[in-house]
Amino acid sequence: MYTYLIGFCDEVRPISRIDKKTGEVLMSIDVTITFESKDQQGYLIKSTETVNFDHTLKPKFDAVKGQYIGIPYRFITTKMGNYMFPDDSLEFQVFKDNPFLKEPVKVSK
Repeated sequence: MYTYLIGFCDEVRPISRIDKKTGEVLMSIDVTITFESKDQQGYLIKSTETVNFDHTLKPKFDAVKGQYIGIPYRFITTKMGNYMFPDDSLEFQVFKDNPFLKEPVKVSK
């Protein structure tokens, strides 16, 4: 099953670390996403997540910094438990505006 982390792309930060066994420098990026919505009483709800990706995706995320995006996550269930992780085999979605602060669609009965 797939689900999406949807929010504002706040930051794209390069990360490097040194593998202690090999001495090799390992590169990645941290993408900071802020989810924002309102609850049923109209109060603001905010949550920030930092998701780690391969460093080769930096140009793609740099291009959407300051926009609302949806990052695909794969959800799997095994005998050992439930797991959810970003799936870079799918493209992330870009939104013009925050999709959660729009007026809800009226459903006729």
